[in-house]
Amino acid sequence: MGAESRSERSGDNGLEYTPAELARAARRVDMAAVGMHLETSSRMGMTQAELLAIEWLGMDGDLGPTELAHRLHIRTGAVTALLDRLERRGHVVRVPHPSDRRKLLVRLTATARSETMAILHPMIDEVMELARGLTTEDRRRIGRYLDGLAAIVARYAAELPPHTPPDGVSR
Repeated sequence: MGAESRSERSGDNGLEYTPAELARAARRVDMAAVGMHLETSSRMGMTQAELLAIEWLGMDGDLGPTELAHRLHIRTGAVTALLDRLERRGHVVRVPHPSDRRKLLVRLTATARSETMAILHPMIDEVMELARGLTTEDRRRIGRYLDGLAAIVARYAAELPPHTPPDGVSR
């Protein structure tokens, strides 16, 4: 990890972030987000895929079931079962597509928003406060970096080959 501890890397400590150090910092954010996601889904009594569906719908608005299946990296049959569970719990509703009567859209409910925000709002407030401490130019640069990073990770996830177990090992 180097001479600096994790706590010394946080905050305004004058540390010059090399590309490698910046990549490690991004990985730390990723690992912290995974931990937060695991804990949040556990506290809400739902699977990680169910929470991810709520997060996608909360971030991007109404989505078709097929689009949601692609974003969750699951088959359309599995997303149907997932949406059935979320609908029974009052977290989503299926609504007619506004321009194609053959299609449905999945919409997040106020219940899902309030339950999720009850857990995440304090963290969101801290993130917003951290962002307010940045200059406009810093926010632009960090935003571009994070958008680029997200695109790289999404592309890599989409291009991963299917897992093939070693010989003699069954799934």
